[in-house]
Amino acid sequence: MISPTMPWWTVVLLAPLVACQQISAIPGPQCQDFASSYKLSAEQIAKAGISNITANNVEIALNFERSNWATPSVTDDPFYHLPSNINWTSSIPAGTVFAVENVTNTSLYTLPAAVSLSRIIYQTTTINGTKIPASAYVLWPYLPRTFPNITGLPVIGWGHGTSGVVSECGPSHIRNLWYQFAGPYTMALQGYVVVAPDYAGLGISTIKPAPSSASADPSSSYSSSHQKEEEEEAAASADNPNRILHTYLSNPSHALDILHGVRAAQAAFPALSAHHVVVGHSQGGGAAWSAAAAVAKAPPSTFPGYLGAVAGSPAPSGANYLTLLSAPGAATLALAAYVAWGIRALYPEVAPGELFTAAGLARFELLREVGGCSSVATELFDGNASVGDTEWVRPDIAGHWAARAFAKATDYVGEDVGGAPLLVLQGTEDPVVVPAQTAESARRACGANPESAVEVVTFEGVTHV
Repeated sequence: MISPTMPWWTVVLLAPLVACQQISAIPGPQCQDFASSYKLSAEQIAKAGISNITANNVEIALNFERSNWATPSVTDDPFYHLPSNINWTSSIPAGTVFAVENVTNTSLYTLPAAVSLSRIIYQTTTINGTKIPASAYVLWPYLPRTFPNITGLPVIGWGHGTSGVVSECGPSHIRNLWYQFAGPYTMALQGYVVVAPDYAGLGISTIKPAPSSASADPSSSYSSSHQKEEEEEAAASADNPNRILHTYLSNPSHALDILHGVRAAQAAFPALSAHHVVVGHSQGGGAAWSAAAAVAKAPPSTFPGYLGAVAGSPAPSGANYLTLLSAPGAATLALAAYVAWGIRALYPEVAPGELFTAAGLARFELLREVGGCSSVATELFDGNASVGDTEWVRPDIAGHWAARAFAKATDYVGEDVGGAPLLVLQGTEDPVVVPAQTAESARRACGANPESAVEVVTFEGVTHV
């Protein structure tokens, strides 16, 4: 049950988050009247080792995704590059604002009435302390809430669930901001300003300025410049500093993207309150939990105004992360390919073949080449659509040194989350986030600090809250 002493902001936010669901598989061709008509070549189909049926489904999914881009490819949209007048260095402090699009053209999006949109580019911090640029959107309510003890517009730092792992998958690049009424729309319509990072590596994914040929025309096609950028990303290694790769499920990194994104938005828009809460679901749930830990361990002046966090179906970390990797059937899911990519993005010295099977790597390279997100991944990594091998990652991936190092580096279990409230939402039938693991993680957080205010609310019969 909900505690009668639960903070006002958790009660307000609880209802809309219960409905959050991740995107599910496309059942088949339902509509081909898309604003994109990309066709895979015979060479791409053969190289990826997919059947013609799978290729057809991938094309439908890809054209669906591209039709839902708000702007052209992020490699062609000048916004997703550092401004040419910025002399960027990794020594620039996190939270620094590089670019502000005060009024984003909302006709390119499918937003509800009574909201407006801005986008920003800012400096964030990776899990290893490196400073890199990231992108975010700011969703504004027409009628902001007011509170007697809060000055300025109330702020929520939003952590989205899995949208994909390549640059095109940033929610600010998607017409419905990825979670639409299951998250940001509802919060904005309740009167909160929503500051939502794409997460590092999604959206802006290079430290290079925009190419001179970049076009802001949303009707422009997927250009050769994107192909070149994706080829560079595919060859990414420790000595290729221009590319920013998405370290999927790197909870502390995503947390810092949210926290520094809020700081950047507050600097860009002085009307925002100095106080804020963090809310996230799934991948963003792990980020929200990690945000609580990050605030607790940082000096008070680093993240001032933090009031607490809500973590819905928080992504597993540490030993639970390794358990997820080694679970029966895990290697046959698109999630496994995403996880393998996240590990390699953090440890690029690892050869892809050490994590992926040959079949998995071939399909993942096609995913990156075409800039596919979750709909495309669902079709590419559908075991029923496989030709032969249905395992996309190596069965021993959980024992690989990089997987174990990733699990240790990104673990929030047992971390002190401070005295600010942390509300955790968990469905009893969640197939990915195991309820017993979430409960144990909460107990360990309480054990790390007797003054912590951690509460777990479970929902009977509910899956991924």
